[in-house]
Amino acid sequence: MRNALNILVIEDNEQDFRLLERHLARSHLNSTCTQAGNAAALAEALARTDTPWHIILSDYQLPDIDIRRTVAQLARSHPDTPVILVSGTIGEETAVDLLRAGVADFVSKSNLTRLVPAIDRAVAAAATRRARQHAERELQLRDRALSAAVNGVIITLADDDMPVVYVNPAIERITGYPASEVLGRNCRFLQGDDRDQADIARIHDALSRGDACRAVLRNYRKDGSLFWNRMSIWPVKAPQGHTTHFVGIQEDITEQRQADERLRQAAAVFDSSTEGMMITDLSANIIEVNRAFVEITGYEHDEVIGQSTRLLRSGQHPPAFYQALWRSLLDTGQWRGEVWNRRKNGEIYPEWLTLSTVLDDAGEPVFYAGVFSDITSVKQSAQQLEHLAHHDPLTDLPNRMLLNARLHHAIEHATRSGASLAVLFLDLDRFKNINDVYGHPFGDQLLRQVAERLRDCVRLDDTVARLGGDEFVVLLEEVKEPHSAALVAEKIQLALNQPFAIELREQFVTASIGISIFPRDGTDAADLIRNADAAMYQVKEGGRFGFAFYTPELTRKATERVRLENDLHKALDLDQLQLHYQPQVDLTSGRITGVEALLRWQHPTRGLLYPPAFIPIAEESGLMPRIGRWILHTACRQARQWLDAGIDVGRIGVNIAASQLRRGDLVALTRDTLAETGLPAAALELEVTEGFIMQQAAEAIPRLDALRQLGAAIAIDDFGTGYSSLSYLKRLPITRLKIDQSFVRDIPGDKDDAAITRAIIALANSMGLDVIAEGVESAEQVAFLINEGCHSGQGHRYCAAEPASVLTPWLQQHCRHAADPAAG
Repeated sequence: MRNALNILVIEDNEQDFRLLERHLARSHLNSTCTQAGNAAALAEALARTDTPWHIILSDYQLPDIDIRRTVAQLARSHPDTPVILVSGTIGEETAVDLLRAGVADFVSKSNLTRLVPAIDRAVAAAATRRARQHAERELQLRDRALSAAVNGVIITLADDDMPVVYVNPAIERITGYPASEVLGRNCRFLQGDDRDQADIARIHDALSRGDACRAVLRNYRKDGSLFWNRMSIWPVKAPQGHTTHFVGIQEDITEQRQADERLRQAAAVFDSSTEGMMITDLSANIIEVNRAFVEITGYEHDEVIGQSTRLLRSGQHPPAFYQALWRSLLDTGQWRGEVWNRRKNGEIYPEWLTLSTVLDDAGEPVFYAGVFSDITSVKQSAQQLEHLAHHDPLTDLPNRMLLNARLHHAIEHATRSGASLAVLFLDLDRFKNINDVYGHPFGDQLLRQVAERLRDCVRLDDTVARLGGDEFVVLLEEVKEPHSAALVAEKIQLALNQPFAIELREQFVTASIGISIFPRDGTDAADLIRNADAAMYQVKEGGRFGFAFYTPELTRKATERVRLENDLHKALDLDQLQLHYQPQVDLTSGRITGVEALLRWQHPTRGLLYPPAFIPIAEESGLMPRIGRWILHTACRQARQWLDAGIDVGRIGVNIAASQLRRGDLVALTRDTLAETGLPAAALELEVTEGFIMQQAAEAIPRLDALRQLGAAIAIDDFGTGYSSLSYLKRLPITRLKIDQSFVRDIPGDKDDAAITRAIIALANSMGLDVIAEGVESAEQVAFLINEGCHSGQGHRYCAAEPASVLTPWLQQHCRHAADPAAG
């Protein structure tokens, strides 16, 4: 049931008003009628604000009211209130005028049956008009709002392709596309190839169901630039419930996204930085810290928020330090430097701290930011580098640099106090052999244990240093007499004489020690070390395992050694090195079976030098590989020349130094040399010492195998002087054993030498190896050797080693004799 209608009745006749009121009541029209019989009553009724008039019923003939004028006024003052004329008969022209003026309908007083339907129609029409006008006003307001909106507005049809039917001006500002280029198109043209497929599918599903949805999409402007579009879409439904349109609100949030990304990056940097970060207010109270702060200081986040930075102070800095820090921060806006702070667990640690003042837009300080890193490891690394710079990395003993510094200091102190000091130069005996046999890791362990024993042999104020390799120096301060240094040397000898346990093996070593005394043997560090070194070499030359004090004679010998080394460097270039050749013969027939090339040095002042005088120097100075190449090439070339001259000397033997075989390029060198000289590989015999092969068997065997594959013969030189292992010997690709001349010299008279020689011959024969004796000088020796089964030899009985120019005529003569036994 609708609300009661407030009806204003303009009627001067009371009886007609009552008749009208009764008719409406009988018609069950829910209404309240109010009579206005004159102009004053009408004005009063229209002025009332407490009663809205839903409809006005008016007579036409009124004494003081011009109904035409009144209707026109009502159309202006009460446009939503319809007027129905209830009167007697009026003319047609009058009716038309009144309709134009705004009268909604006419009802005759004589027939009121049409009154209620007319009222219903007029009220309904007025309501419809008011609704339409309201809608129009709403649309106008919305259109103005949409036009003025910052965000873009797009309205599309709900068709399959959802063409755009409306865009507001903000769309052009956001996308760069004018309305004419957007209308009729689907909004997908704003999306690039990198469209968010998942979001697009979600939007499509929601819209297909007629649901609202929201999403953030990557869109592209007309100029190709990316912008982030926060899209909200609502369906517009018809009264019947189906969707007719979609309204989309587009908000360009690019700047917000960029700002959010910058904030996210800043937050990520803040939280993931390996450097500690803290933010404080202007009173140095902590506002925020990052994860690295927690890890470095040990304080949890909530433990420090609101706390003063004094919480971190270590007490290591005086007040003046912090005063200077704050002065710099206030004056310049920043401070950086090293600070010692305290962790939660009480540990004091160093950090590198940078403090900065953060200003607001007005340039006023708002808070302080601190960034710091724990430099404990840096400090430790610096200390370690300092330590490594002055200590041997293998033994942790002082190195040469630190030894020199301490020795200089000790000399200065001894000079002031009139005291003496001693320098002991120590070199392990045969350490190189240990390295070669067992490998460098084994040797390194031995050096470390030697260092420990040396430290145990001296006082805390004394110094034990390692110069490198197996060389050590001991500095003894406050030495009262040279005998005190000798006692320490003896103590060291006893300590080193005890077995070393390395890799489940007992290893014995000895040492040669040279001693120099300050100021007797030198007044500076270099002289004292050099003279102790010279004394040590004297011990080496005397058989090793001992100690000796420096004497001036040792300096002379050391000087000669240095000069000889310098001369040896020039010897090859000056053609001072020579090869002498000694024939090898069949002891029974006298036939030449080979020639051994032997190195000599024609020194310009010292005369002809034999290998023992300079080969050790060549090995130590690194010259041996170069000299070895020269020997091999010269010997092969000479053998080729003899072959070309018709002199068949059999094989030419070339001694190979240990350093050559150790380098690993001997196989290639031999192959290249044979190719360059044209000598057949079968005409070459390479001689290697027994000692080296046994020390480096595992390394030597594959290289000797490769040499045998070339076709060269392999002989073990000086056999019997080393420590051969039969298990290794049978694996070696050797073709001949050479009996060292030290065993041949006194046979057959010396029973021991005879027994050793006999055993070597028997061993060679049992293994199917050739055997040759060196140093054969007498008929008795020849007879003994032949009788025991050795049929080859070399020595002065047949021919001394001679230069090729001297030996060639002898070979020519000997070859003719061998070819014609009846000759001569």
